[in-house]
Amino acid sequence: MISRLSFRGCNCYLIESEGKRYLVDTGTPGNLKRAREQIDSIDGIIITHGHYDHCGSAVEIADHFSCKIYAHRDEHPYLEGKADFKFEGFVGNFIKRLERLRPMEHFRAHDVESLNLNIVHLPGHTPGSIGIVVGKEMLCGDLLRVGRKYIMAGETVVKPSSRNFNWNQEKYIESLKRFAQLDVEVIHPGHGESVRIDRSLINEIIKRLER
Repeated sequence: MISRLSFRGCNCYLIESEGKRYLVDTGTPGNLKRAREQIDSIDGIIITHGHYDHCGSAVEIADHFSCKIYAHRDEHPYLEGKADFKFEGFVGNFIKRLERLRPMEHFRAHDVESLNLNIVHLPGHTPGSIGIVVGKEMLCGDLLRVGRKYIMAGETVVKPSSRNFNWNQEKYIESLKRFAQLDVEVIHPGHGESVRIDRSLINEIIKRLER
């Protein structure tokens, strides 16, 4: 079961599997009040990747619910402040400054692959980006974004993550290819609406990126 929550910064979700409840991503700092209003209890927090807008409230929410934070082991150094993400371009430099505002003291991440969930490692956007497959649905973090063809107008479109925000573009494309092989019909992205998706669309995105 997947439920979308109303947090600031990114789409955050509550998933229930085999009697356990996990919060997936926590948005920007300051979402504890929203978490208390929408969640009674959780067994853990899963971070799809360590960017500011996805993990900014992880520590305070974990402290409140007395639970652990889980992420892919390749993401732990970034979450715990032992390594920095490299961003490119003007927007990337702005995001880099925002990253410094994220509270990292007391941030202790545990290996997400220790959980009894279908976790898919999808490096590229960051070293430890993951997707979580529930049935034929996937919480895909920032592997893909969903928006409008034009600003605030036009048809809904599925877009790749911006190269300026990706840690490694080649690995990102490899992860898109891996995703295209999965039996997934619906994606729940970190930004934008949940949508049905098919392999041909992903293959078209891959072709555009490889030109």
